[in-house]
Parts: sequence; structure tokens; C-alpha cells
Amino acid sequence: MRLIWTFFAGMLLAVVALAVTAPIVAGVGLVTWATRGDLWTVLSGPTYFAIRDDRGRLVGRSVNIAFHPVAVVLPGDPRPQRLLVRLEVDTSELGDATGDGRVRLDAWPIEVVGDLRKPPLYTVVVPGRNASLDPEGMMVVERGNGRRSAFSLSDGGWLYDADVTVAGFPLDPEHRRFAALAQADDDLPLGAVAVLTLASPQRVIRRLLISADDAGRGRFLRGSVAMTRPVPRLDDASHRVLEVPLPAGTLRIAFVGDDLNLASAEIPAGLKLTEMKPWLAKK
Repeated sequence: MRLIWTFFAGMLLAVVALAVTAPIVAGVGLVTWATRGDLWTVLSGPTYFAIRDDRGRLVGRSVNIAFHPVAVVLPGDPRPQRLLVRLEVDTSELGDATGDGRVRLDAWPIEVVGDLRKPPLYTVVVPGRNASLDPEGMMVVERGNGRRSAFSLSDGGWLYDADVTVAGFPLDPEHRRFAALAQADDDLPLGAVAVLTLASPQRVIRRLLISADDAGRGRFLRGSVAMTRPVPRLDDASHRVLEVPLPAGTLRIAFVGDDLNLASAEIPAGLKLTEMKPWLAKK
């Protein structure tokens, strides 16, 4: 008798469950059928913070992923094109460290749905602790040593490094230029002081090495780079000039069109300018 009652109780529970779930299943099926022409193509990625104990020391890892639709000018096409940018910043610290993590940027065209099912148009992977998208069409990556590097959203190409404030200025209502100054790296020749870069949001226009004739003086001036910055000005004749104030004197270079006129540069005594070409994209 007990087995019979157990059987009937089970049947009753099954009927109740079916009565409750059947409308839900039917509703989901109806919605899926009704929206069968509105399928979404989805890109996603994990964003998280994790922490663990490493022999008594807390170790953290932060991964932040964001998607940004942008409009940029692509090489060979003057018309702005729509891109979807996936920006990932992966840092393995708790905020009190000075090392670098990893920054990755992937970009897809978004003209048709199928574009997002293809490999990215380009990918940039560089060391960094933070990254942001500049409204001018660049990705700016911050390093643990305070240096900032800019990359073009047009093709992922490296534009400049900067250790001081970047000077952005318009040449006309539709064209902007950026002058960036970075302390010379140790792998550059003796006497190297700083690297001056002129760039647009799409490409490097000019990259110049400022160096001293004397290696000892070059080391001294290199240490002063953090206290200066490039300054665009208009001279008395309303001609645009780029100035770089240094302890050895002010470097002045006039513009011709959208480029620097090295032939007319005013260079402080004991210093020299050398064009760095070709430059390598730091991807």
C-alpha cells in the first residue's frame, strides 16, 4: 500500500511541475521563433579582480575589458570608418607596485554583421599599467615608469613616446598635430638627450634625436628633460614655430606646411639634431 501511495504522489508532483513549466517553455519558444530574424552577433570577454596569498604576501590580478565603437580615418581612405575596439588591460598587482602589466587592443570594422566573425583588422599588444582612447583617434598607454606611448586607431601603428606633457595643436580646423618629448633611452648613442616626435593621429611625421657633442653634458641634459616640454608658438610674422626649452638654450624649429623645417632650425651651441628614420612601430 505504501508503494502505491508513493507512486501516485510522484505522478501528482510531475503533473504539477509540468503545468508550471510548460507555459514558460512554450513562451520562450514563441519568443525565439518570433525573433528568429533578430539574432545578435556577440563579442564578450571576462572582467574580474582576483587575489591570492603567495607565501604570506597578497598578490592581485585585475583584468578589465571594454568595447568602444569609434570612427577613424583608415589608410588610403579619407572617409571616416566605423571600428569596434576591444581594449584589455591586465595588471598583476594591488595598486602599490610600479611594474607593467599588459595592454591589448583589437579592432574590427563594423560595416556588416559578419565583420565581427572575422579576425581583427589589427592587434596591438604592449606593456602597460593603464590605457585609454583619445578622442583624436589614438590609444594612449601608461607605463609604470611614467612614460606614455600613443598608437593610431587607424592601423595600430606606434606614434610617439612622451615623458612630459604632449603639445597638441591645430594646423587648420580639420588637422591636428602632436609634439612629444621623451628622454633618450640607454640604447641610443652617447650624448643622446631626448627624442622629439611630431605626429598626426594617423602617422609619424618627423622623429628627431637631440644630442650633445659631449657625452657628459648629454647625460646632464638628459636628466633635465622631465622639467621641460615642447611648446608651439606663433612668431612675430605669424609663422608657427616649435620650441623646446633646455638648460643649454631653446631649440626652435619653424614649420613648413604640416612638417618641421630642419634647415632653418635654431640649435643651441653644443647640441645637434639628427633625424631618426626609419622608425619602428612598437607593437
